[in-house]
Amino acid sequence: MRTGDQIAEVPLYDAILDDIYSGRLAGGQRLKVSEIAERYGTSTSPVREVLRRMQGEGFVEIHPNRGATIKPTDAGSIQNIFEVLQMLEPYFVNWFADYAPPELLDELEDIQAQIKRIPHSEQRAFRKLDFQFHEIFCRGHYNQTAAEIWRNLRTSLNVQAARLRISPARYEAIKEEHDQLVVALRANDVARADTVIRKHVDGSFVQMSQQIRAMGIPNGTRG
Repeated sequence: MRTGDQIAEVPLYDAILDDIYSGRLAGGQRLKVSEIAERYGTSTSPVREVLRRMQGEGFVEIHPNRGATIKPTDAGSIQNIFEVLQMLEPYFVNWFADYAPPELLDELEDIQAQIKRIPHSEQRAFRKLDFQFHEIFCRGHYNQTAAEIWRNLRTSLNVQAARLRISPARYEAIKEEHDQLVVALRANDVARADTVIRKHVDGSFVQMSQQIRAMGIPNGTRG
C-alpha cells in the first residue's frame, strides 16, 4: 500500500521540474530539504526521494554535509547528452516505423497538433510537449532499459537547457521536421524516418551549441 508521501512524490517531482524550467530554481542553487518541503507543502521524506531520483537522472548533485544543488548548465554535459541521443533517437524511431500501432500514431499526431498551436514565446509549454512527442517512440519498445536512459537524458537536457531559448527559425524547423516524421511513420518508411530524425537531433544540437557559445557557458566536462 502506498503512503501519502509516496503518492505525493510524482507531483512534487513535476513541481520542482516546473520551477527549474521557469527559472524560479536556477542552476547552482542549493536545495534545502526543509525549505523545499515547506515550499511545496509536503514532508521531508518525499523531498529526499525526489532529490535522489533527480541525482540519478543527472541534474541534481548531492554532496555529503552540504546538501543538494541543481547542476549548472554545462556545455560539455549537453554535448555528451546529444552524442547519446544521436544514437538512441534513430534506434527508437526505426523500430517505431516498423511496429507502432495506429493508436500511438494517432497520439503522436495529436501532440503535434498541440505543438503547432503553441506560440514561440511559450517555450516551457513547448518543451513539455516536445518531450511527450519523442517519448512515444520508446514507450512501447521492448528495450525499456534503453527507454529509461532516454527519458533520463531528455529530462536532464531540458533542465540544462532551461536558460537557453529556441530561435524562431529553429522553432519552425522543429515543427516541420515533426510533420515529416509523422508522414514517414504513417507510411512505415523506415529509411525516410531515419533521415528525418537524424537531421532533427543534429539541428537541435547545432542550435543549442550556438546559444551556449553566445552566452559563454563553460565546458565543465570536456577538454
